[in-house]
Amino acid sequence: MHVSKQSRGKFIEKLYRNMSDFIENKNLNWIPSLFDTIGMYLDCSSITVYEWHEEESCYYLHYHSNNDKVPHVLMSSHFEVIDDKSTKMIKIDSLTNPWIIIIHDMTNSNMDRLKIEVVNIEVNKYLTTFSSILHNMHMPLFNNLLLELNNELSGSIHTSFVFQKITDVIQSTFHSIKVSYMVTQDFTFPDHINVKIMEWNDETLSREVKQTFMNGQIQFNSDNSIIYLPITGKQGNYGVIEIQSDVILKMNSNEKYFLTQVAKVCGNALETAFLLQHSRNKIDQLTMINQTSNHFNSKLDFREIINTLKSQFASYASDSTFAILPLDGKYAGTSVGNDLYFEKEEGIMFLHNLKIYTKNYEETFFSGNFKENEPDSNFQSVIAVPMKHENSLIGIVFIGHKEEYQYDYHQYKLMESMIQHSVVAIANTLQKEQLTKALAVDHLTGLYSRQYLEETVNNHMKEGNKGSLILFDIDDFKQVNDSYGHLIGDQVLIQVAQVLQEVVKDKYIAARWGGEELAIYAQETSLQEAIRISREACDIVEQTTNPRVTLSSGVSFWSSEENDSANTIWQRSDKALYEAKERGKNKVVYK
Repeated sequence: MHVSKQSRGKFIEKLYRNMSDFIENKNLNWIPSLFDTIGMYLDCSSITVYEWHEEESCYYLHYHSNNDKVPHVLMSSHFEVIDDKSTKMIKIDSLTNPWIIIIHDMTNSNMDRLKIEVVNIEVNKYLTTFSSILHNMHMPLFNNLLLELNNELSGSIHTSFVFQKITDVIQSTFHSIKVSYMVTQDFTFPDHINVKIMEWNDETLSREVKQTFMNGQIQFNSDNSIIYLPITGKQGNYGVIEIQSDVILKMNSNEKYFLTQVAKVCGNALETAFLLQHSRNKIDQLTMINQTSNHFNSKLDFREIINTLKSQFASYASDSTFAILPLDGKYAGTSVGNDLYFEKEEGIMFLHNLKIYTKNYEETFFSGNFKENEPDSNFQSVIAVPMKHENSLIGIVFIGHKEEYQYDYHQYKLMESMIQHSVVAIANTLQKEQLTKALAVDHLTGLYSRQYLEETVNNHMKEGNKGSLILFDIDDFKQVNDSYGHLIGDQVLIQVAQVLQEVVKDKYIAARWGGEELAIYAQETSLQEAIRISREACDIVEQTTNPRVTLSSGVSFWSSEENDSANTIWQRSDKALYEAKERGKNKVVYK
């Protein structure tokens, strides 16, 4: 028998009408239409189409004819060939991946054989032609998409925008897929996009991901449901894009090329964004350092400089804890920070113990997991920077956070640079204070002068909340001079002065009031603490001086809640001292 030219012609006409409809309407559902045409021509009940992707994997489209002539196409990963008398097979190998068409339930085997030959020949021609048309149609579209994508991403400094645009392009081009990323750096990304930091020792990292990253080539998983694309830039590899589908992904060479180029655009855009952001951060850092340096140089007050430094740290590393431990000058050993922890003995000891990790304050220490070294530490992330000026150690600066790995290398270098710029200003401040102290110190006793003490009290009463003034008088000092001479009298004065300096420990002001009268001013100290200090000084003087002398003491206290003045404080202390003398000397009286 033979197949009529009219029947064959209608079959061919219908095939190419299907192609024409696709070209005109951009209808991507051309595969069901193709097999509907074949099924109607062969008058069969079902068609199974196998398409091979690899030697050991395939999928099939299963077409069922039905009364309403609406094709039903099912994609499956199973491979079951029915081999019986009612089944015919057509092999079409004109495309990159060969197709095998299985025809079921043929009623006229002789005619069917001839029709099958027609299908074999014409469908091969059709698919070859259609493949060429698809190539010509897709490539300009793909190239335009790539050009638009590259233009949109060029010059962007926001990596989250890059991830969003790449995801949008892939998902709009290939439907019903999920896009995720595995990257080597901690890029910023939108919350709704799945981005994971790729760690090489992660056991969950698949073999395909590793191969894609190392080889820089597109990879498929074993069942062709996942595609892996390398994210490459001009300076290196930045990760892998994972495209996942619930069904088998059939990709022709054009689509693979398009996705590979999208991944390259992603890599270049991330690289550019990172470099631009790095440059912008560098400019911001230099601007901040310059402004901070100018501010430092305009200040010659230690606490103002420290407060400026703390505020700059707070603006750049929020939720962090800061502390500065001066090791030179009158503030030595007294920590200044933004946490009460460093005002306690435990916090001060913590700062002193940093000398272990900074090699006796010679080197900077930087740790993202400090509890590995100190399990009982309050901090996980730690930066400790020595403050040195002309080979002299001024102090140590600490920045810490309770969570691990809160500071990156760039933050660490910025903080280190800011600290080093502050050192000169702090050194100048300390030198100024030392010069001021030299001019305001009594040369015999080494205590501050009366003028310096009065200025300190007046200034503190304007800014502080409370304070205590303690006046001392060496009992029967005239007898010491008469019995031992003025040289020994001077030695006694020096001994008493040393006791007062030991008691105040640079925390308070010890001064020579005049003659054998001495004083201590204790800022922000309660009356009870001032009385304790006074009694401690009197006890030590009585036990250690040679020749032995005693002290009488008068203590007064002021508070910002009361309407006190500097004069009233002096008067109350003086009256209390007079009363101590009247009571028999070697007494502490407070008013």
